[in-house]
Parts: sequence; structure tokens; C-alpha cells
Amino acid sequence: MRRPGTAAGRALAVCAAVTAALTGCGVQETDVIEVGGPATVSVSPVPDQRVLLFFLSPEGRLAPVSRQGRTDADLKAGMGPVDGSKVMTMLFAGPGAGEREAGLRTALPQLEQGVEVESSRGSVAITLSLDVRSLGETALRQVVCTAAYLDGGDGSAQVLVIGNDDETLPSTHC
Repeated sequence: MRRPGTAAGRALAVCAAVTAALTGCGVQETDVIEVGGPATVSVSPVPDQRVLLFFLSPEGRLAPVSRQGRTDADLKAGMGPVDGSKVMTMLFAGPGAGEREAGLRTALPQLEQGVEVESSRGSVAITLSLDVRSLGETALRQVVCTAAYLDGGDGSAQVLVIGNDDETLPSTHC
């Protein structure tokens, strides 16, 4: 005569053994092991020819966009980096058609007049033809981060934003 529950008991024991083996009983936790810095990637166009603009992703985060700023002919002619005023005008013009299709947008208004840019080692001053107090925080971040990367900068420049009402915002960085 068979004892009731023997097959069920064996099945339960097998399941418990398999579960213990799969959960890694006895394996100790380890800390994260640093193996170097983040990966470096090449962005087209090449650094001497590109400008970096900051627009907004569909989630509302800043998203860098690389655009052609200089051509090979410009470089051969000895022209330096793209003029900062031109870069800021590109920013205020907003994302291009392909960038909009990718979901990028801007928080910046259209400018009626140009942008003045003065840069020196480690700092950039941007004079806008609008009341800077009317800019939201996100729009201001677009301006500051784009300005911080002018002239092939690494984004560490201190940026001063001045409005047409002579309002000067505190110097900040990206």
C-alpha cells in the first residue's frame, strides 16, 4: 500500500532544492568595481566644424544637438570657431525639421534682434534683446549650456546672461 502524499512530498523537496540552487545560496555580495571612465564616442561633424546646441527632449530634459558650423573650406581658409552670436542665433531659431521629427523642441522665444556674445578664457557673457526675467528656468538652461560650449569649450565656462532691460542674472555654469 502506498502512503498518501509521498509523490507530492518528493516534488516539493525537488522544487525546494532547485530554488535554493537557482537563488545562489552562499554567494556573497560584492561592491561595484570601477573599470575606468565613461566611453568616448565621436560625434559628427568633427569638433573643429561643429557647434553644440541644447534643445529639449520629449521628456523635457536638455538634449545636446551637434550641427555643422564650419566647412572644410572655412578651416583651410584659417577661419576659427563659429562666431558665438551666430551659434546663439541658431539656438533661438529652434530645432530644424529633422530635429522636430525626433521630438526635440525649445522653450526659447523667437528673437527680434541679434544676440551679443563676449567670451574670454573660462567665461561667456550673453546679451539678449529681451527681458531675461521672462525666460523660464528651462529656457535659461538652454542658453547657458549652449554658451558654455562656445568656441570649442568643454562646458565648464561661467556664463553671464544680460537682458535688454539691463537685468543681469547671476553668473552660472551648465
